[in-house]
Amino acid sequence: MENQDQTQASTTCESSVDVSRECESQQLIADDTKKVVIYGGNGFVGTHVAHALLNKGVCTACLSRSGHKPLHLKDQKWSESVRWCKGNALEPDTKLLERVHGMIALVGSAPLPTTSREAYEAQVIANGETNASAIKAAGEAGIKRIILVGAKLPFFLQSDRFGYAKGKRIAMEAAKAFSELSNEHRAVVLQPGMIFGKRFLKSGKSVSLDTFFKPLSYIMPWQFVCVNRLAERVACEMMCDDSSRGQFIVIKNSQI
Repeated sequence: MENQDQTQASTTCESSVDVSRECESQQLIADDTKKVVIYGGNGFVGTHVAHALLNKGVCTACLSRSGHKPLHLKDQKWSESVRWCKGNALEPDTKLLERVHGMIALVGSAPLPTTSREAYEAQVIANGETNASAIKAAGEAGIKRIILVGAKLPFFLQSDRFGYAKGKRIAMEAAKAFSELSNEHRAVVLQPGMIFGKRFLKSGKSVSLDTFFKPLSYIMPWQFVCVNRLAERVACEMMCDDSSRGQFIVIKNSQI
């Protein structure tokens, strides 16, 4: 079944031969196939979302600062149908965004405590301003649907004194503003808790988080979510055209 899905996906989006090249707007096929860009698409969550979208027949472009396909995907056939492109969420390519139907914002950093002003600002930029910039550009480019992956934070960490939390708030406010651009604009914000699954380092070496976090997810399901489950929900939300749900939707970890 997976091979059939991969075959279907490859027919809807031209394969990427040189994964390090910049993603010019004309490289996205000009037909009625649904096209989506993912900022932060070569990361832990982004690669899983790209796979889920391809299985639904969506032409997918993963944007990152390097523009490279992750090493651990070099032998994965499905990844050849993704466009791995250079892209800076702080300086979005408007021409590219004008040719797609939807945008997913996944840029972020780990929720680590900061001990300096510089580290604090870096957290705010990585988790907030980068996503907010991409979302604003999506609205200006005429995109009508965006998805933002935020985070479930304990109450005592939901303060601007925590750079990570401030960044997530800025990104959510940008998503809310996007949804208010017109009656046709839709913004979905997912707030997962601890995301577990097999992670990969830049070297391609795997680091499995399942051993520790998967058992905990059965004890505290409201606090944990499997990356595959999150990715599938993101893909489903991008494909959903039910306008009766409202223009601004927040999905909690327990609802993923």
